[in-house]
Amino acid sequence: MPESLPFDRVADRYDQTRGGEKRGREVAAVLAPHLVPGRSLEIGVGTGLVSAALVKQHGVPAVGVDLSPAMLTRAHARLGARVAVGDARSLPVRDASVDNALFVAALHAIVDLAAAFTEAHRVVRTGGRVVVLSAPPARDRRDEFAPLLAGLPGSDRLDNPEAVLAAATAAGLRAIEGRQVTVGSLTESPNRLAEIIETRAWSNLWNVDGAVWASTVMPVVRGLRDLPDPDDPRDRPLTFQLSVFERP
Repeated sequence: MPESLPFDRVADRYDQTRGGEKRGREVAAVLAPHLVPGRSLEIGVGTGLVSAALVKQHGVPAVGVDLSPAMLTRAHARLGARVAVGDARSLPVRDASVDNALFVAALHAIVDLAAAFTEAHRVVRTGGRVVVLSAPPARDRRDEFAPLLAGLPGSDRLDNPEAVLAAATAAGLRAIEGRQVTVGSLTESPNRLAEIIETRAWSNLWNVDGAVWASTVMPVVRGLRDLPDPDDPRDRPLTFQLSVFERP
């Protein structure tokens, strides 16, 4: 069975490398219109950025589970006792007990899409929603760094729109909507992005061995540092696939 990736190793810098509370508010604003009234469970809640924004800005009763105790320490500071350790493949949640289940840029780390959607189907009530932000069909051409980043290991994401749709419908969910969305932007310089890559802040880089690192990752790092004005920040649009499903 595919193993999920706990994010303990990057918990101390996760928010700083993913856009922080501003990004949480922007993501929540995209998700909120697609939720039915009632409680939402964020599967892979991480540090709680998105669920906290759903609570504060949109009045959504939000709870969350995550595999990483280190990430949940930060989520607890934002959401209190409404978070718990839990594996997306075997949720510590009763059948049909939540109105919405959310996967926010989490499926690539959960890895087992079939199990994740089977569990989401189980815990959501009839008429409830499963709302997903996952990998878009292609990198946003407005992102100056996209051609370089395409050379990194793991660029072919397993949570692509076709795989998400197939896994969700196989689990018994009904597709309501699917489209590409831009959720704000990150402002990063080429040198800062090179540093993020070199410190393996992204999960697709954690298990890259030395030979592959030298042959595929370091050329990307050098390419970023060789760009004109490498210390000048650029705006990078954050593009996702939004998928909305219903439990019939």
